[in-house]
Amino acid sequence: MLASEDPLIGASSTEEGALGAATKSNTASSATLHVGEAKSESHLSARSTDAVDHIPDAIAEAEEPTESEVRPSDPEGVVPPSQSAGPSRHASNVSLSREDVSTDWYDQHEVEFQAEQKQRRIECLAELMDKEKVPKSYYTTSKKEAWVLEYVNNFNRQYTQLFPGRRGLLLSPPNHFGVPKFVCTTIRPTQLPYRELYDYRGCARFVAEYLSYIPLEPAHELPSTIPGPAYTLRLQQGNSFDYSILLVSLLRGVGYDAYVVSGYASRAMTLMDESRVDSETAGIPPPTGSTSDGQAILESIAGKNTSASPNTAASSPGKYKVKPPRQLQSQFEVKQDEKAKARAQQQAKAARKKELADRALAEEDDDELKGLRVHAWVLILPGKREVAEAFFIEATTGNVYATDNENYLGVESVFSSINHWVNMQVCYEGLKGISFDLGDNAKWEFALLDNTQPGGSDPLDDDAEDQGGENGSEDGDGDGPASEILDLPPSWVEKLVISKEAFESRCPSGAKMIIYRDARHEVYADYFRKDGMVARTIFFADDTRNYNGEIREIFSNRRDKLRQRIRIPYDGIIHEFFDPGRIHGLKEHITVDGRTKAMHFYPTARFDGLLLRVDETIKIIEHFTDREDRLVYRSVTFDGEDDEESERGAIMKMAEKLGRNPNVPSHEDAQKRTYFLKDDKIRVVYHLDYGRIIPSTREFKKPTAEQKTNFLEQSVAFEVNPYRKPPKKQQLYTELLALLNCEQGCLSAIKASDREVAEILTNRAAEEADVSLIISVYDTMRNQTKLPSEEKKEASKEEEESKAADLDYLSPFLVSYRTPTRLTREEAISVKEACLKNFKERLIEKANIIQGRLDEVTGEYQRRQQQYSRNADSMTPEETEAYVRFCNDALFKIHILEKRLAKHKETAPERYIELDTRLKADPRLNP
Repeated sequence: MLASEDPLIGASSTEEGALGAATKSNTASSATLHVGEAKSESHLSARSTDAVDHIPDAIAEAEEPTESEVRPSDPEGVVPPSQSAGPSRHASNVSLSREDVSTDWYDQHEVEFQAEQKQRRIECLAELMDKEKVPKSYYTTSKKEAWVLEYVNNFNRQYTQLFPGRRGLLLSPPNHFGVPKFVCTTIRPTQLPYRELYDYRGCARFVAEYLSYIPLEPAHELPSTIPGPAYTLRLQQGNSFDYSILLVSLLRGVGYDAYVVSGYASRAMTLMDESRVDSETAGIPPPTGSTSDGQAILESIAGKNTSASPNTAASSPGKYKVKPPRQLQSQFEVKQDEKAKARAQQQAKAARKKELADRALAEEDDDELKGLRVHAWVLILPGKREVAEAFFIEATTGNVYATDNENYLGVESVFSSINHWVNMQVCYEGLKGISFDLGDNAKWEFALLDNTQPGGSDPLDDDAEDQGGENGSEDGDGDGPASEILDLPPSWVEKLVISKEAFESRCPSGAKMIIYRDARHEVYADYFRKDGMVARTIFFADDTRNYNGEIREIFSNRRDKLRQRIRIPYDGIIHEFFDPGRIHGLKEHITVDGRTKAMHFYPTARFDGLLLRVDETIKIIEHFTDREDRLVYRSVTFDGEDDEESERGAIMKMAEKLGRNPNVPSHEDAQKRTYFLKDDKIRVVYHLDYGRIIPSTREFKKPTAEQKTNFLEQSVAFEVNPYRKPPKKQQLYTELLALLNCEQGCLSAIKASDREVAEILTNRAAEEADVSLIISVYDTMRNQTKLPSEEKKEASKEEEESKAADLDYLSPFLVSYRTPTRLTREEAISVKEACLKNFKERLIEKANIIQGRLDEVTGEYQRRQQQYSRNADSMTPEETEAYVRFCNDALFKIHILEKRLAKHKETAPERYIELDTRLKADPRLNP
């Protein structure tokens, strides 16, 4: 019927010959497939997918080290600091190779969750196939849709006749009910109510994370069905066409000029193999570990505190030694050497990159299906949303590529919700030189005569549907199209909807894993894991850089404020980061071989201004800031000999460093105080005088019992200024007393610091043993808070239930009757009078009890008053104080009893009348 309007009738023989040659060239140049790491195709297709369906396959292929190598976590995936393994586990010197990454964290909770998600997916699939729960357009075809299908089928027949060497077009594939639908009507532009989806980057990232990828099977054929974006969104899985159609629906809903591209791509792209992409290019921060030694992370944290062992200084041959000659070195030569090293590193990196690219190209050339692997991705054209130039979005990964990227080898067609365009250009060298100006009819052939230009208005949004309902029925009640040019019917797909809970979960079934060239990245939804982990990145070892791997874990919503944990198994290092809010202000915690090495603190959260604490086994160093006493440094050194009190041994010396006090002369302002406990002496180093290069010092010998008078003569001083008068003995004595007090204060502070560290480690062990997550007050989905009106309703309901559950006030008086429910008039009056009489007696009895207690307290008070008036002069102060306390208590009791008695007398008649009214209304007493 519409054959005369077919645009392909006017196609030139030159175009036909060029397209036929291009098709033959693509077929002849087919080589082998990108084999990656010599893995099978089915393995690579499972390397980047969700935890429910595809992670177990990846586990089976990527075997991982033993328990002692990676120090696997507890049943919830965390190693408590106090429960960390000993040196034998940490010092195993095992690097995280690509094939040896532990999967022991897949605990029983996750296995059960995976089974639940599989069952949920089966139920969801059954619901999606239930015709009673889906719109009628899913399994029926309207008249307008039938006209469009007739038109596009005629278009496809003529296309096949003109280009027999090209692959058929994806024009009217059946949906999941087996009903053919024009592919353009499968796109349903929708704007979801989430800010993250208003930008193309956020949309692409959401689709890539939310769905589970299933490669096309066979890889060189178009998909047999296109279920629609609503189906894909509910089932959370699909192939590249499902990904692209869903992404285009979201992008066009927020105003982008987006199109689905049907073409051919490389093996790595069609299988979503990220094994040749660096994790840094995907937005993952690089590892923080050293390239050669994990101790570099400690040096960067502790800074200059990695000083030499005190045993070395103690074993020096003498007190005085000659300084080694100064090594003169040109700074220019040092800079040149640094530049040369940086240049060599860049060259090595470039050579490595080129080697990987050559290897990938060689493996791609060996692909038997090269150029024939069918794939779909997204094209964004300029003109809307401030897009300056066209670019591609790989819907399966969310990455953005240029239009001439080497991973895309050819384009067959492009379609959106307004029209379908066929590529009339030759793709000899991939997409280099291909123009995406869809308005150029010499390069792109449109299928429908309506909306032949890209960037036009979208006829499939809600407003267009409403207008279509006004102008004519969707089912097409007329005998033919309303105009000579056939336009598109509304989309047969219902409006896309995603709940807030599903949107926040992001990943299919709550977990997803992607393997890059240098790392394995795992993502979890909030509250999916009991330990609060939301991401884990395992960086593989690299022998070329002498790098042994690193594990980075990100946490969220932890009550203990744990934010991040970095593990370097080769060196046994665990580095934990905390958010503000912990009880001791802990900021960072570093352990080596299960032993605490350093702790960072938030100084503003502490009263002592502690900033850093470094533990060097036999030496502990602490740094402070913003203290009133100007203390900035404290250290304590042990002898290393085990004793009963401490495994470090006895304290040899303590040292304190202080900031400058501008109100005190520099030669009197101590810069460092060193307490030698074993040698019984104290050394003080003062601040530098103006214009001096060495400071003044003084050393005191602590006095003994026999040295009460001449101990000051044993002090040794070095004065920089020879003309300054020496201090008097009284001044030295005062300074020595102050130093002794400072020594006791330093010793007490060190012991308190040890207790605090022990408490922190105990708390950390308890926190890791029982991880607790917090729920924000703004999280209405998980926080079960109730409105005041709801609480009031529940309270009133509980009160009514409690009243109904009270004992029956007539039951004691109805026991003597055989038929309590059918009383005679005389019996009812008798029961009523007995009940009222009993209630009146109880009221009188209660009043008598209150009055008796009042009389008793009043009498005792009067008796004690008379006793006090007789013996007031002879009473001791203690007896007088006891009498005053008694009077206060007695007056308080008298006041309370009087109020109770008055209130009882006031309410007793009212309660009696209320009972009488209830008895009159009781149906049992109204025969």
